[in-house]
Amino acid sequence: MEVIDIIDNFLPEDIFNPLFDLMSSYNFPWYFNEFVVDEETSPDNYQFTHTFINVSRDVVYTPYYNFLSPIIDKLGVKKLERVKANLNPRTSTHEEGGFHIDMDQNVVTSIFYLNTNNGWTELQGGGKINCVKNRIATFNSNVMHTGYTCTDQKRKMVINFNYGKN
Repeated sequence: MEVIDIIDNFLPEDIFNPLFDLMSSYNFPWYFNEFVVDEETSPDNYQFTHTFINVSRDVVYTPYYNFLSPIIDKLGVKKLERVKANLNPRTSTHEEGGFHIDMDQNVVTSIFYLNTNNGWTELQGGGKINCVKNRIATFNSNVMHTGYTCTDQKRKMVINFNYGKN
């Protein structure tokens, strides 16, 4: 499956920088998850997450939701299903999170990369998306994909958007 779209420099710097500063600050609430996708993977396979909204498990808004409005508007979102940020700490070797789909509904996934690092996202059947600051990659939510940790920065940070465009 091919990536539908990759856009670099997605947000203007005056909008991107406050979002990055917020999410990389010491007081942004990241929540520990014992594993990324499956429990039976390596001990380095864990992450921190922050859910902005998850419609299927009741609507969750955080005080930080408004920081996402420029992204949501630019993507042409008609109906949000879930928005979740992932923070993967640096590992000594690249660790795969585990292939998965975000949703089995007819929706779209956009991954917004908050920092440049040597981690990446891989799509099953081909396709590798490097982690580049202020990049967004969009594909169908039923495409199997996995993330890989970075080894060259303190963390890899992304925001996943699952939404309908119709």
